[in-house]
Amino acid sequence: MKTWQLTDFRSGDAWMAFRLDAQVQNQAVDIYMLMDLPSGKLLGFQAVDTDVAKDRHAQALLDSAFDVKGQWPKRIILAKADPAEDPLRKAAAVRDIRLECVPEPQLEDLIAPVKQSYGQRCFSPSSMPYAALDEDIDEMDRESVKQMIPETYDPCWCASGKKFKFCCKPIFKDIVGAMAFAEEGRKDEALRHIEEAKKIVGETPEVLCREAIVWSHFDKDKSTAILERALAANPSHPRANYIRGIDLMDAGNHHGAIEAYKRAIDCYPKTARYHLNEAYNNLGTAYFESGDPMKAKAAWEQALVLMPSDKTVRRNLIEFIYGNAQLSGAQRAVSPFVEKFFDRVR
Repeated sequence: MKTWQLTDFRSGDAWMAFRLDAQVQNQAVDIYMLMDLPSGKLLGFQAVDTDVAKDRHAQALLDSAFDVKGQWPKRIILAKADPAEDPLRKAAAVRDIRLECVPEPQLEDLIAPVKQSYGQRCFSPSSMPYAALDEDIDEMDRESVKQMIPETYDPCWCASGKKFKFCCKPIFKDIVGAMAFAEEGRKDEALRHIEEAKKIVGETPEVLCREAIVWSHFDKDKSTAILERALAANPSHPRANYIRGIDLMDAGNHHGAIEAYKRAIDCYPKTARYHLNEAYNNLGTAYFESGDPMKAKAAWEQALVLMPSDKTVRRNLIEFIYGNAQLSGAQRAVSPFVEKFFDRVR
């Protein structure tokens, strides 16, 4: 899909509305901005601390932009399915402006510089993939980072049934910090982030699972005990089942790991593509090591469909399936539903 550039617009034709996110005193806040096209100038913003944008937010956003620009555009462009669509449509109609909703990827290049600048000044989950926009980063790696960040109004990855904004988003910064410090071997810093998360939401299954991951770097027995608490609180917690699968694989229990990974896959929301990709990749490894390359192939190919940018999945398929001389030609063939990714796989 072609992304729009500033040069695709004429002066006075359009404004673009888009949403960023922030965390203010442990509360998830949406920041709506209006950009003039083709100048790229930001005309105004509105902070939305309610569940979703209201009519008053949309009206104030347009009026603040008019105060800067001095004239109305012919149309306002917004990403499809944005929760502010209805109030913005009403506010635009009053001013005889057309609201045009387009697929979000078309707006990517227009919004990316703002997200980069914004993310350098305050913590913003949606801006994280753009923090190093000017560096020479593989686009597939960047796409993987984007997939890792939940969309604000998607079902939360912890399978609570709530939207991410109203569930784990207020602790997302602490989760990221805890995982990063644990990877670096900095236990005290990692556990401080866990304690901060507990202050905000309590000992939820998600927080316990993340605490178990931290301890897995330092004390395996303690990690296992905390993971069991997470699963006791919610046997359907997807990431806890995924971590259990890793532990069972480490113990050589391939069958148990397979069941744990399948449980995680069943429990993750369908929108959690990054996490489903992880689970399918590990499921493929468990199948392959248990001596079932065809089920491994099916799992890895499903992981590829979920996230074509995953280099690990591509390597697994090439090394253990497509390029495995011990398998028959039919077994090594790329399945029809992943053929469109084949060039990227190669």
